[in-house]
Amino acid sequence: MSALALKQLPSSAIIMLVSIVGIVSTFLVWHLSMRSDIDLTALSDISWQIAEVDSRGRLVRLGSHPFALALLFGLVAAGCTTFAWGALQFFRLASVAPNQIDERLSERLEKVGQELDDEVFSVVRLLKEHLELSGSHSESLAKVSSSLVASTPPERVRAIIQMLISENKKVQNEVRELNSRLQQSQQQIEKLRISLSDSHKLGMLDAVTSLKNRHWLEIYLPKEVATATDTNGYLSLIMADVDHFKRINDTFGHAVGDEILRRFAELLSKNIKGRDTAARYGGEEFIILLPQTRLEGAKNLGEQIRGELENKKWMHHRTGQPIGKVTASFGIAEWRQGEDCYALLDRADSKLYEAKAAGRNRIIADE
Repeated sequence: MSALALKQLPSSAIIMLVSIVGIVSTFLVWHLSMRSDIDLTALSDISWQIAEVDSRGRLVRLGSHPFALALLFGLVAAGCTTFAWGALQFFRLASVAPNQIDERLSERLEKVGQELDDEVFSVVRLLKEHLELSGSHSESLAKVSSSLVASTPPERVRAIIQMLISENKKVQNEVRELNSRLQQSQQQIEKLRISLSDSHKLGMLDAVTSLKNRHWLEIYLPKEVATATDTNGYLSLIMADVDHFKRINDTFGHAVGDEILRRFAELLSKNIKGRDTAARYGGEEFIILLPQTRLEGAKNLGEQIRGELENKKWMHHRTGQPIGKVTASFGIAEWRQGEDCYALLDRADSKLYEAKAAGRNRIIADE
């Protein structure tokens, strides 16, 4: 394993690997020492092996010394304990909720972008103030040039003033150039910030359907539940699953399957409005999040989508071969006061399972 690969592993995984190597190495050394003709002594004259000489003068090994066995057992026990500790740390790290990590990353990106903007605008403001001050200073010098007393030779006074004005103009030009370069940097930073924001948004889009993905849902569904809790509002959720999708993939290929998913996603997007959001939950499962919507409204929407999908005619885009009817099953639930987002998802998923068990191509709501 390369050094780069080791750096990418968590420390707990490295500890587990080292423990396994240590245990195997211990057994290997012990095995070689038992087969060796060399009398190994680890402490004073205590031999690792017990042996005697037979009638022909040959060395006969009877086994390993108790001290060697004890040391072997101790090393193996230490290796096993280390491995168990590393495994515990590894699974504890893996148990951290991915949505919490993603949400912290999202907040950190937004915070960094805002701090960059604030810093750049602050520097630009300071430079503009300096530029205005330099201009004011230049005007003051020009006024002084026209009002100097005649006690000093006019030629000398004019020469001094002109020199000061010239130097001040140089400073002004340099500040203007610096200001222009800084504004260009600000524009570049703004583009970078927008690029980071777009990258973050792309991480929340499904590559096949261009709908929001499960990552988005795990972040924003708790927020919608929190909003409904704070405002004592309504929230409904539709979970949809394309019927017999595996059979479609196996029969017509994954390209056709992906095209059906895209068309179904377009159907969902066409029928939602306002703050409603459609997301691909995974595989052939989709979710429609409906803030400020009661159960009856969600049922009507689900029935409208189900009927439109059932009435579509499908055929292979290359061969023209009829694919047959494509349908979907729907499970619907309305959020209850005091309920978290996972309970809402579970109820909708349970009703989706009931719809499939009842024959598919239907909606079942948690009344």
